[in-house]
Amino acid sequence: MRRLSLFRKTLVAMLLLSLVPLLTSSLILATNLGRVREELAGRIADSADRQASESLRLRAEQVAESTADFLRECEADLRLAATLPRTAAILGAFYESRRGEIWRRDGTAAAPREVHELIPRYRSLAVVDRRGRETFVIRDGKVVPKKELRDVSDPAGTAFRSEEYFRRTRALKRGEIYVSHLTGFHVSKDEQLAGAPDPESAYDGKEYRGVIRFATPLFDHRGAFDGIMVLSLDHRHLMEFTQHINPGSNSSVVFPSYKSGNYAFIFDDEGWIITHPKYWDIRGVDRRGRPVPPYSARTPAADVERGRTPYNLDQAGFIHPNYPRVARMVRERRSGHVDITNVGGAKKIMAFAPIVYDTGDYRAYGIFGGVTIGFQVDQFHETARAGAALINRQLREHLRLSAIIVAATSIMVALCAWLLSRGVTRPLALLSERARRLAAGDTAERVEIAARDEVGELADTFNRMADNLLRTLDELKGSRLTILEERNFKESVLESISSAIMTLSPDGLLTSINGTGREFLGESARLGAPCGEILRGWGDMPERVAAVLAGVKGYGREPLIVERDGRERHFEVGFFPIHPGRDGGITLTMRDETEKERLREEMTRLDRLASLGKLAAGIAHEVRNPLTGVSLLLDDLHDRAGLDPENQALMEKALQEIERVERLIAGLLNFSSPPRTTFREGDLNRVLQDTLLLLRRECERQGIALAFAPGEVPPFAFDIEKIKQALLNLVKNALEVMPDGGTISVTTAAGDRFATIAVSDSGPGIAPADLPLIFEPFFTRKGAGTGLGLSIVQRIVEEHHGRIVVESAAGRGTTFNIVLPVQG
Repeated sequence: MRRLSLFRKTLVAMLLLSLVPLLTSSLILATNLGRVREELAGRIADSADRQASESLRLRAEQVAESTADFLRECEADLRLAATLPRTAAILGAFYESRRGEIWRRDGTAAAPREVHELIPRYRSLAVVDRRGRETFVIRDGKVVPKKELRDVSDPAGTAFRSEEYFRRTRALKRGEIYVSHLTGFHVSKDEQLAGAPDPESAYDGKEYRGVIRFATPLFDHRGAFDGIMVLSLDHRHLMEFTQHINPGSNSSVVFPSYKSGNYAFIFDDEGWIITHPKYWDIRGVDRRGRPVPPYSARTPAADVERGRTPYNLDQAGFIHPNYPRVARMVRERRSGHVDITNVGGAKKIMAFAPIVYDTGDYRAYGIFGGVTIGFQVDQFHETARAGAALINRQLREHLRLSAIIVAATSIMVALCAWLLSRGVTRPLALLSERARRLAAGDTAERVEIAARDEVGELADTFNRMADNLLRTLDELKGSRLTILEERNFKESVLESISSAIMTLSPDGLLTSINGTGREFLGESARLGAPCGEILRGWGDMPERVAAVLAGVKGYGREPLIVERDGRERHFEVGFFPIHPGRDGGITLTMRDETEKERLREEMTRLDRLASLGKLAAGIAHEVRNPLTGVSLLLDDLHDRAGLDPENQALMEKALQEIERVERLIAGLLNFSSPPRTTFREGDLNRVLQDTLLLLRRECERQGIALAFAPGEVPPFAFDIEKIKQALLNLVKNALEVMPDGGTISVTTAAGDRFATIAVSDSGPGIAPADLPLIFEPFFTRKGAGTGLGLSIVQRIVEEHHGRIVVESAAGRGTTFNIVLPVQG
């Protein structure tokens, strides 16, 4: 079989791909166009209905979610108000801070105006005492005088003559909230219209001014009921969610058209309408506080004429059976749409969605109510009819043009396919040949094509690519070595730094980290992990990083104190931009400053102790000399004959007190000028045992059991006398806190590099507030003593380069652990 050339293949393929689909599609289109025309018109109408209905349903769900969020904001406001100090200034500032915008009509029907106004969210804020008497009220932006305050424990004393929010709230537990149904004086048809023919033109009529009560109980410091806090939501803010919806477009209106049927309203979980363009459809009470009955088939004609007809969907089946059905489906937390006819006779599609909310009176069904949005059916179908007529015209025109285009296109395609195939395939064959030679290593060959079209440009590009490829290969070899060396150098520098260094992307994800950073952060330091995850447990570091990334916080260094591994650690953290601006993320550095901080505190303490020692030495020296003279004079007077026994007893008492002062001075001198530490190898257990023998008799006199449990401790170098002094101080302190007997135990143990001495007693323990102060000089809770014993013990341990740790709890005794190094 003869092999087809690339030219013939391209020509045949282009003809087939161009002419066959064109001719086939034209034939099929002409055959089916008549049948599709009618079917398409019907589908457009159905699709328009479905899309519009679904759009209304989605819009109703959005309004329902916004309403639920708004109600939860009111709950949050109530919880905040309940925690505030009950002063006029603070509660007034809180009340003024809660405002919202309403969009309302103003002026007259002849000269209407639209007003955007910020008004308080709450009609009133009230604090009620435990007896139900209002103690502080802000109503309509003004503080109510005391003489006008009400007793709301009686429903008849409430604003609308029948409210039971005090009794209902009093029965709640701490933190629970009571939310009432909408309450307000009913506005009749005559009151709203005020002579106008319809609600759209009623500018001078009466406005519905109801409230929804949010209340929570208050308790005093003993947990006893102390009253209630009440926020009364202004009904006008609830109206804002439906008042301005224009279902026919994405724009809003200041007041909807009731006659058109294109409006929205909200009903509560009991089926009552609570927002509506017709105020007389909204639930309410009469001036005596009695609920106005719902509009039904049995409503007197006089009430219908006057508009005393609040609307309850459960009672509206006589108008259209879908009204009770919508109320029932909303209570089942279902959304959807139904066909319906309103009181004005307008046929429309009504979409509905539940407002999910379960606080207070709304716990029964778990909903606040439902949102409905209605739109006239005729307006849906108008779009479909216009679309069908347009389709018919376009299809007929299309048939006529298609026949002309198919004929002309067939001729043009055949000619173009021949020319294009020839012009493309010849240069491509030449390029293919030169490319094979270049791949074989013949770098001297180039493609010579005289054409100035894209194929010619392709040939020139091929020649330049060949030249650049040779140069680039040589450059890549050198660049690769340079890049590897630079990368290894940077990695080596970063890994050798003792600070943690990491980079974060603009959205807070970890992009790189050095070895020190991995040691600090552990397994959470994964590349790509969010900063909130890798810095969890590092105090407020996630918030700081987020603030820097958001531009709220500037760059620089700052301290950080966190609790890590059971102890407080100090860090210096730094935030620096990777590139100018904030688009490139940040570099975060963390340096451990814990040891530096500990050394600073230790130097401060040593300086304070040195100054205290110098002061104590000076005072002791100045006091000791005159005290010696006084002691000698009193001793001489005591030994003289002729003194009566009473004076002699006083002399003896004075001499004893002087001896006590002498011992105090000796202690001060010993603390301020301790003897030089002399290290020599010894047996720690033997030294402790000899020291405890000196104390055994005194322990027996006080009824205290003294126990010694020596461990395996090898000989090592320490100052024997000072270790004895430290043990004596600790045991004597234990004796002083157990005058009625108890237990003292001393144990020793040794590890690889340290020896441990533990002194425990069964005394009353040390108060937690005193633990940080027990090693401070002169600190004591005993009636007598210098307060230097534990300070001396601490200094002895520090001279041995060891440490002392105390464990104590009130009523469970105290343990002092002395840790001494056995090497070096």
